[in-house]
Amino acid sequence: MTTTLFLSHPSLLPLNGGINFRDLGNKTLNNGTRIKPGVLFRSGSLDRLTENDQAFLVDQNLLQVIDYRDSSEIMDKPDRIWNGAHYHHAPANPLSKEVDANLDKLDKEILEQFDAKIFMSRLYELLPINNPAYKTLATLLQQPEKGGIVQHCAVGKDRTGVGSALVLFALGADLDTVMEDYLLTNITLAPYRDYLLNEHAKMMSESVVEKFAYVYSVKEEFLLTALNSINQHYGSIDIWLEKDIGLNIAAREKLQAYFLE
Repeated sequence: MTTTLFLSHPSLLPLNGGINFRDLGNKTLNNGTRIKPGVLFRSGSLDRLTENDQAFLVDQNLLQVIDYRDSSEIMDKPDRIWNGAHYHHAPANPLSKEVDANLDKLDKEILEQFDAKIFMSRLYELLPINNPAYKTLATLLQQPEKGGIVQHCAVGKDRTGVGSALVLFALGADLDTVMEDYLLTNITLAPYRDYLLNEHAKMMSESVVEKFAYVYSVKEEFLLTALNSINQHYGSIDIWLEKDIGLNIAAREKLQAYFLE
C-alpha cells in the first residue's frame, strides 16, 4: 500500500503493510543542521506488517517501539513486533475514560450524536499536558544506544502527531518545520484513510462517515490547539519540554548532539 507512495514521498518506508510509516530524518533545521535519517520514525499501527517488512525493519536497527494506543485498540489489532525490538505500551489518549479511541466500535446512536469538531479540539487541548506517554518517549530518546525509535498510534496522526512535534521541537526545529511534518499526514495516510472511509460507508450513514473523514484528517488548527494549550499552561515550548516532559536544556543538547548532523 505505501510502496507506491514511497516513490513520491521519500520519508515513507517501503513497507507493504506500513500505515503512514515514515522517517523524521533528513529535515534541515534553521541552524543548518540536519536530522539523521534512520533513527527516528513515526507510524500508524503495526498489525499489517509482513514478514518482509519485519526483516526490513530489523536491518534498519529499529529496535524501540512505543505504542500510544488504548488497550482495546491493541486487542483488536496487535502489533507485529520484529526480532530484537523492545515494545513499550504508553497509552496517550487523554479522553480514554470518556471516549474509547476505537470510535468505529461506538453504538450507532452515539455516533449520530458525536460532535467531531468538539472531540478533536478537546483531544488536542489535552494531549500535550501532563501526558505520561510523552514522558516515556523522552526516556527512550535519551537512550539512543538501544536502537532506532518508532512512535505510533492507530493511524500515526494525533497522538503520534503531538509526539513527533515534541521530538522536532526538542531537536530545535521551528514551527514551520513541525507543521510541515504534521500536515504531511494528509498525503501519506491517504490510501489507508480512503480504505477506512469506504469500509465505514458500508455500515454507517453518510453524516457519520463525514464525521470520520474529519477525525481522520490533519488540520493546522488541530496542532495549533495543542500549542496554544502548551502556551497557556507553561508559557512556552521550552518550558513545557523542561517542566512537563523532563527535557531541560542540557538533555536537549545531548539529543541534538546525537540525532543531528
